[in-house]
Amino acid sequence: MQANKGQVSDLARTTSRFAEAMRQGTARAYDPVRVGVLQTVAASGPLRAGEIAERLDALPSSITRHVQSLAEADLVRSAPDPTDRRAVQVEITDAGRAELEQFLEVGDQVFGAVIADWPADDVVALTRLLDRLITDWSTAGPTHQQRASKRRGAGFGWSRS
Repeated sequence: MQANKGQVSDLARTTSRFAEAMRQGTARAYDPVRVGVLQTVAASGPLRAGEIAERLDALPSSITRHVQSLAEADLVRSAPDPTDRRAVQVEITDAGRAELEQFLEVGDQVFGAVIADWPADDVVALTRLLDRLITDWSTAGPTHQQRASKRRGAGFGWSRS
């Protein structure tokens, strides 16, 4: 049985509230774009700044400033792109990888403290469901968002039960 419109609304609003709570709490503790640049180049580097901006859905000028700041702190380094000498590629340094690992460890500790009273089965179930939601969202979300913006006011086909 499919979720009805009210159930879908509840889920959409709950995930939005959670994302906003995470954003507000973390924005006071660290710069999410800085961490995003480190995570992106650690996972996929070396990359051009434009590629990083695209992956983070951020303004290229913002990424350029963050890359410069990270390079000054020796957390990333830039080198000429071997396929286009006019462009540079960004890669994480050992110091950047260490800072990223420390950040992720602290994040795990904070998250662990928040859910300390949860049974392990609940943690595993929520993780599985969130992974599924992320996969489904990345596969179908953009297409549905595009369609919805074109036909404002039209229904989305949710069941009414």
